[in-house]
Amino acid sequence: MKKFLLLLSIGLFISCSNIQHPDYARNLEITKNWFEVFVTEDMDAISDFYADEIEFQSAFYGGPVMNREQTLEYLQGWQDNMENITWEPEQYLPGADPETGIPNGSVRTYGYWSGTHSVSGKSFRGLWYHYLTFDEDGKIINGGDFGDATGLVMAVAPDQE
Repeated sequence: MKKFLLLLSIGLFISCSNIQHPDYARNLEITKNWFEVFVTEDMDAISDFYADEIEFQSAFYGGPVMNREQTLEYLQGWQDNMENITWEPEQYLPGADPETGIPNGSVRTYGYWSGTHSVSGKSFRGLWYHYLTFDEDGKIINGGDFGDATGLVMAVAPDQE
């Protein structure tokens, strides 16, 4: 019984401790850099962040999980339609493996995107959530955007005459 209580105590201590994946600090800096580069609209620099094999979740209603080429087209679409893009992070958080719950070095972030629609001139500011998972070389291999992309596009669309 004493061994059981000791193991239970150790397990509780470990589960409540703030153990961090050794790659989290590196991946956090890469994530912050990604946002800094994205607002410059330099697609060549942005593409350097992604591994050849990637799965990325679109924020649009019914949007697909995309490969590298589709992901870069998706990002280019945002840049082609929006000007003066800014990212205001609220919080960066460590991610965990969805199956085990163990920290895996991934990064999650909440914040506000804002800018102006290129055609209508209407401004937007919306709360978004992003997650990014990295390979051993610090390249993004998995990620996604969560926000009301469809609502944003509708809100900034040119007025109907």
